[in-house]
Amino acid sequence: MDQLLTRCGGIFDLMQCCRQKKKVDQLLNQIRPKSTAILRTQAYYSTAELIMQYKTHIWSLTEFNCGAYFHAATTLLEKIDQVQRHFLDKLQVSVEKAFLDFNFASAKFRRNIAILGLLHKCVLDLCHPSYDKLLPWYSQHFSSPRAVGHNKQLYGHWLEATQHRTLFRNSIFGMIDIYNNLPQYVVDAQSVSAFQGLLTKMAKTRCQRNDVDWESSFARRAGPDLDGSIIQADVGDDLPVLD
Repeated sequence: MDQLLTRCGGIFDLMQCCRQKKKVDQLLNQIRPKSTAILRTQAYYSTAELIMQYKTHIWSLTEFNCGAYFHAATTLLEKIDQVQRHFLDKLQVSVEKAFLDFNFASAKFRRNIAILGLLHKCVLDLCHPSYDKLLPWYSQHFSSPRAVGHNKQLYGHWLEATQHRTLFRNSIFGMIDIYNNLPQYVVDAQSVSAFQGLLTKMAKTRCQRNDVDWESSFARRAGPDLDGSIIQADVGDDLPVLD
């Protein structure tokens, strides 16, 4: 029976990879030609204008579909990230300069704050009621509050996720760990835009001090926030490393 479950799990993982690849390929087929078309007008527009065109015509596509491919394999997401990096290379603008001078954040960073923005929208009770069961409060499942962190803790269904742990960790449920470790003043933001603005400000501070992992800020897969250090300014105890 264990061997059968293992085989079924492998088939499920393979099917998920195929679906993810198809979705990412469809997106790449849309954004690559648009990026190339914008670059062909480079002689007629300033760098700031070209970046604004990219934001208008490409970010709208990548972020509209973000929830559908957020859990995809890192190698697939890297293909999406490479489109924006290639665009900046052609403009001879570094990723850091684009972020600090043109507010042109990397695709990886924007994916993370997009999903965290959805979680905060749920906390603000602005989402469809169906999200109440999908993303319940921590207090609905545990009698005692979490030992560390802010007072708006969500529950990420960790106890129910007994298989496909990598897929689970890469999904929105994995991002709940990141949300639960944010500083209190960040989750107290009264709107999603204000919340994401605070996260962006934190990432810019890291970028300005040349932190090598600033692009992976608030990432669940890998990055500077997996040890809970983002709330150390608000609590005295260090957090354990996340699973």
